[in-house]
Amino acid sequence: MSGQRSIIGRILGSKVLFLASLLVLLFFSINLVSQIINRRELEGEIAVYQGQINDLEGKNQQLGSLIDYYKTPDFVEEVARTKLNLKKPGEKIIIVPENINDSKMSDKLSVLAAQNLPDYVPNPVKWWIYFFKTN
Repeated sequence: MSGQRSIIGRILGSKVLFLASLLVLLFFSINLVSQIINRRELEGEIAVYQGQINDLEGKNQQLGSLIDYYKTPDFVEEVARTKLNLKKPGEKIIIVPENINDSKMSDKLSVLAAQNLPDYVPNPVKWWIYFFKTN
């Protein structure tokens, strides 16, 4: 019996067992660290995808409300007024030029205003003044 204890004691106390145990521990440690790194990468990807899901859900809600608006009579009326140039009975429409603030246009309008023209001037005369009169 004492012979068995001495063999077991020598094996447990040997450098070979120590090195083998160290290699096994190192192997499992490397695997553990790689699994931790993979898990963190996956959690990061999950967070990115969750953010994309939230953005898409927000856009989906916006599109849903836009669809609901397109179904309303207000939208139909707006399209009829803007794109089809329709009006309600008894309504008067005033068209305002968009580029009235253009510098050349405002200069020429000021020339026309400074002309002291009578109240009624025929359009051809106004055009002639607009294009050929310079001050």
